[in-house]
Amino acid sequence: MTLANKLQEKSAFQKSVFNFLDSELSYLSEYEDVIAILLFRLDGQVLKTRHPEKFSPNLLIISIWVKNIISKTMEELQSGSRSIKYNKMITESITVPVYFYLAGRSSILVTVLQSKANTGLMEIEMSRCAKRIGLIIDTRNQIGG
Repeated sequence: MTLANKLQEKSAFQKSVFNFLDSELSYLSEYEDVIAILLFRLDGQVLKTRHPEKFSPNLLIISIWVKNIISKTMEELQSGSRSIKYNKMITESITVPVYFYLAGRSSILVTVLQSKANTGLMEIEMSRCAKRIGLIIDTRNQIGG
């Protein structure tokens, strides 16, 4: 196999990984209770986001806040917590629940919900989504993609 073929295969694999991540985030964002979804690497780098355009200004506030607490949150998740929930004030009148789920060994799924969300259903869906995302990211990392 030539180097060009290897690079082409790697590129195709990367595209399939990002397509999978897009489909997972899209699936979760279809719930009315979901305001925004962010996928972070453990170093605080944002891998993917899904949010309505009107939430964009608040997304920056959430992203900076997550980057500031990601190492603390990661320690809690790795010590056995299934998920972590914080209530984050984004304006004086808006406070939203923000859920953190470990997604594999190298990323965290962060989901911002409506304040009156059906948290029971959403916790199940967020957990499933984080597991699926974790599997694909861990596989990609093992292969070296």
